Amino acid sequence: MLNKMLAVTAVLAMGVGLGTWQAQASQAPAPTSAATVDMGPEPAGFQRHAVLPYEGSYMGHDMYYRTIRFDYRGGRILNFRVNHTTGFPAPMVTGHQFHHTCHGSLCLRGQWTDDVTVEGVWNNTSGGEAHFTANLFAH
Repeated sequence: MLNKMLAVTAVLAMGVGLGTWQAQASQAPAPTSAATVDMGPEPAGFQRHAVLPYEGSYMGHDMYYRTIRFDYRGGRILNFRVNHTTGFPAPMVTGHQFHHTCHGSLCLRGQWTDDVTVEGVWNNTSGGEAHFTANLFAH
């Protein structure tokens, strides 16, 4: 009888010990702060820079494959046209973006995604809107 009780006690003791080990093993490691992790030097050519829009003529297309053309000079978007439609505003560019600006029923907004690529939206006040992308082709 004593052997059975010792065997039961040994099994229970092992179960408690294993349970503690399993509980410790299932815990996630303590998180480390990104500020303390040394990521090493940046790869060559990976230096970040501000987007500096190039002046010149841009051409691209909207989501319906209509031709987009405009000029960027003196801090303004000039002569914006979709196919042959003119009459768009001439918004001021601040940094790398131009905010929603309307002239008559035609509106325009967008930003440079790099020094020579513009992504934006043109719309008319009756509700139609189209996204466009244009790239510098002459400067």
